[in-house]
Amino acid sequence: MDDWSSSSSSKMIYQEHLKIQHQYVAKNDTILNRISGKCDVNVSTLKLGMLVESVGKELDIIRIRIKDPPERIWSNTEWKCHIHDLIIVSKKIWHYLAAVSDYNERVKIANNKQLCEDIENIRENDKVWYTPNGSSTVELMAVNFIGPVPESGNGVYFGLESLESRDLLNGFSVKFAAVNSITPCNQETLDTTRSIEKGYLHNDIVMSKRDYHNSGNSRNNDCMKIRQETNDSFFDKYGFDDSANNNRELISFSKDVSLANTMQSLGKMSTSDNGKGSRNSEDFNLLHFDDETEIEENNKHGLVSDTGNLCIGSNVKVLLDKETRSGVVRWIGTPRGLPPGKTMAAVELDDDHHLGTDGIYKDERYFECRPQRAFFTDIKKCHQFDIPVDSQKSRINIDNFGNMESSVVVGMVRPISVKGDLEKICGKNRGIQGHHNSCYLDATLFSMFTFTSVFDNLLFRPRNDKDCVQYEEVQRVLREEIVNPLRKHFYVRADRVMKLRTLLEKLSSISGLTSEEKDPEEFLTSLVAQILNAEPFLKLSSGQEAYHYQLFVEKDEQLSLPTVQQLLEQSFLTSNIRLKEVPSCLIIQMPRFGKSFKMYPKIQPTLLLDVTDIIEDSPRQCTVCSKLAVYECKQCYGECGEGLESIAFCTECLETAHRHERRINHKPKELTVPMDYTALQEHCPVPRLYLELFAVVCIETSHYVSFVKCGPGSEAPWCFFDSMADRKGEQNGYNIPEMVPCPDFPHWLSEEGANKLSKVTDDRQLPEHAKRLFCDAYMCMYQSPDVMMYK
Repeated sequence: MDDWSSSSSSKMIYQEHLKIQHQYVAKNDTILNRISGKCDVNVSTLKLGMLVESVGKELDIIRIRIKDPPERIWSNTEWKCHIHDLIIVSKKIWHYLAAVSDYNERVKIANNKQLCEDIENIRENDKVWYTPNGSSTVELMAVNFIGPVPESGNGVYFGLESLESRDLLNGFSVKFAAVNSITPCNQETLDTTRSIEKGYLHNDIVMSKRDYHNSGNSRNNDCMKIRQETNDSFFDKYGFDDSANNNRELISFSKDVSLANTMQSLGKMSTSDNGKGSRNSEDFNLLHFDDETEIEENNKHGLVSDTGNLCIGSNVKVLLDKETRSGVVRWIGTPRGLPPGKTMAAVELDDDHHLGTDGIYKDERYFECRPQRAFFTDIKKCHQFDIPVDSQKSRINIDNFGNMESSVVVGMVRPISVKGDLEKICGKNRGIQGHHNSCYLDATLFSMFTFTSVFDNLLFRPRNDKDCVQYEEVQRVLREEIVNPLRKHFYVRADRVMKLRTLLEKLSSISGLTSEEKDPEEFLTSLVAQILNAEPFLKLSSGQEAYHYQLFVEKDEQLSLPTVQQLLEQSFLTSNIRLKEVPSCLIIQMPRFGKSFKMYPKIQPTLLLDVTDIIEDSPRQCTVCSKLAVYECKQCYGECGEGLESIAFCTECLETAHRHERRINHKPKELTVPMDYTALQEHCPVPRLYLELFAVVCIETSHYVSFVKCGPGSEAPWCFFDSMADRKGEQNGYNIPEMVPCPDFPHWLSEEGANKLSKVTDDRQLPEHAKRLFCDAYMCMYQSPDVMMYK
């Protein structure tokens, strides 16, 4: 208590600091451009989980200050960022998150709005579930302090008092915990000890009331009061009731979990002084009694427990109203309101049952199926079994994914390569089947893997010590259940993709990947950066690394149809950065943010991207005479040519150009030229470095599609892919993916074709696919065939 009182001045400062508004958490890594301040770099990286505050906003571009970590680079410096990369949080949550050292945990908490709301309502003397870092144990604690603890680090902490120690000792057992170690607890759920004692406990486990009251602790009555009333309100708040739309079995399980967790804190008491020693809650498990009863029931019905290999799509049997029912696992996880670590399964039953739903549990949808078919239960109560192949084929139609096979393909399958006619691989039921807001992932995966091997190192890199335990499982699902079948059979069913989505949801900091609308860069952050732990694709001269490049440009009113080439060079010039090396792939995000804001109404993707002038220390041509350039002058941009090429000069041309009075005050900078090339410059022309476009991901009204090049070389044809192009049936139907040939794609991106399209004043008059390409381009993917050979 004395330690807490010494922090009173810090607490006043903290409360004053809460007046700051517009706080955010970075939801992924993104590149920042400096606006003002004394920092010696113009470009830096905002890392996932960092805390920032805004100081201004224009549309979706905001001016921010980075508050965490407190490094010199961020001091009194303002940066330009887009709100799409940030999660807004309240000022309370912002300060709570500052105490969390794990940045992934910060993002998970910030993404869970219900959890944030409940955390904000925690007050002193409330009780919470406490889970120590790295531990699976849960203990009930009382909150006695909320405020900063400078000795523990930045941010605001919770001072927790152990109920166990409070009742057994003359004094306090205090822990200071960050917000990621606690879970809000409705107080009425704690009034359960009376029923526990009646149902499960004996006098040799919990001391008698007489011994308990004689223990000399003045706070005994506080703990005894916990056993007086019903706990129904807790289950009402978090979605547990016994209505027709919810499962009684899930309710029972949830209450048992609550009782077990209560006993972990209240049951760890010395039994008596009879020489038996102490016993704690590990000596018994409330769920164990249910399990034994269940085993007896299961044995009567011939069910053998085997949950080790259960996953989305597993065929299972469950015991429901003392009847054996079969079905398919459609979702695995922890529904909102259950204590952490308790895994449930949502089973789609083969037949209707009055306790079933259509995939909704307490107003929250976990999957879609026919009414009265979804049943939620403890995963331990699901019993896996195999069904004959013929039976499985006959039931695919009721699985809401259609009757197309989607087998597992092991080994290595090369990308599809098509020359000439595309008709043999195009049509309906081609590509990746969409399901439940998966288009962001479908379009991105199709672009990355169908016709190119530039990302294949993600499929085969061996696991190392820095990778997560499930690394190989994620890699296997991606390779054998998605990429290989796509390349071999031209089709992947949605339940295969749901396996990957479920793993990403579980292992990454980005929530909602199995159900919510997301963007491709969030998927890339989750899969490539956080789980597969891939080497960043881009290395910048600023020392930063990234997996994709967001274009930051000021709008040029003179450009009616800007090209990706123009915007890329303008962005690199403004940011004062270069690429340290030619990348094997370059993913460029357009200057737009989802469906809400586009800087330009139309953008023309560049088929062959010239990156010569954005590579650090690469030989460059003089803009006047084409000889080897040894100087660059940024103030000459656009005066002696176009793009970054216009700022490079040899010595003679630099002197000539800067005799003009308009350029006499320019400040050219000497370039670094590779020594090997300097010796050969008289015999070799200055080489130019190009990347070829192989995919364009587009968005229109929240739906992502993609244009993809169907093989290597400039002559390869292009196709258009939509994972939800058509639908079979209504609510209980399934999506039909489709690939469509796009023979006019190269023409649209040629100078002649672009001129024609630019003259169309009403975008609605554009050809359907041309409109989507020019008006809806979201992300352009480029590759270097030469660099790919060495990766």
